[in-house]
Amino acid sequence: MIYSIEQVTDSMIYLLQKNAGARTPLVSDIAAGTSILQVDNTLHFNDAQAVMLMDTDPAHPDQYNTVLQKLDTNTIQLLNPAQTNFTVASNAVLQKAIGNVPLAQNRVLFGDREVIPGDGVTITVDPQTLNGTEWMWLQGGLSVTHNLVITVYMKMDINDNAIRTTTKYGDYIFNLLVHNIHLDILNQEWYVLQDMFFGDDTVYLNNTDGVNVGGDVARYELQDNNHAEIDFMVRQILSGPDRVVLSRGVGDTFRVSDKLLFRKRIRYLWNSLPPEIEYGYIQKGADLFKAAKVTWWGKETDDVHFPQVTSGDKLFQ
Repeated sequence: MIYSIEQVTDSMIYLLQKNAGARTPLVSDIAAGTSILQVDNTLHFNDAQAVMLMDTDPAHPDQYNTVLQKLDTNTIQLLNPAQTNFTVASNAVLQKAIGNVPLAQNRVLFGDREVIPGDGVTITVDPQTLNGTEWMWLQGGLSVTHNLVITVYMKMDINDNAIRTTTKYGDYIFNLLVHNIHLDILNQEWYVLQDMFFGDDTVYLNNTDGVNVGGDVARYELQDNNHAEIDFMVRQILSGPDRVVLSRGVGDTFRVSDKLLFRKRIRYLWNSLPPEIEYGYIQKGADLFKAAKVTWWGKETDDVHFPQVTSGDKLFQ
């Protein structure tokens, strides 16, 4: 394995974009007075979170609201009814809005900046250190630690809005990372085309490109919005239609309607933690920003087999 903190940083950016900046399109129109929404996917939303309804129709002002409850993969109930109509034709979406301040996904940046955009919330993810920490077992299980710093910026204003917003974003990111220990890095994913029930060992896929039979490590997993099961190996790949046979049957029910995926782990972080959040102020150019800084580390292990062919030979160069 070639260790790369750049890939880990990119994966962290993707996690923050998909969660702190979560948005999902409406799949049916809603009328004024409606509090039940039909959306594409509720995975990245939770009860009591602040959200915003918006579309491209200038006659429909953005409306802030709160998730009362997430009913299923496609249905959310809001605390307050919508004040105007929102239509699919006008590209209506539900956007997460932590502290009533939505995060644009393109405002989650790789690395800190000398100049931070002044409007709204900006998040930077900065790689700090990459450490080879210890040998986990004799044949060469090297544990490597990646260290990142995640900073939430918002320009100071005359009231306490920036202080409250960056505090809420910092708290949100801390809790998100506590509950996502195994950061996804370079994972491959396939759509599953048929529901799976207890004991089923055949997975019908949109294609089998990149799926491999056997191997020393059980790298495959199944996940929908309600369940996850890991550590499968692939015993057989079949075509007409494309499907794979797993090393064992599944232990639960997985449904296509709940966004069922078949996944392959490429790199695996076996442990991670955000040890602290620091709240304060940061000067960027002429502007003063309120900031919340979250530190994070993640550990992965790889087999390094001995004896090794040395790269320092002198006779043949």
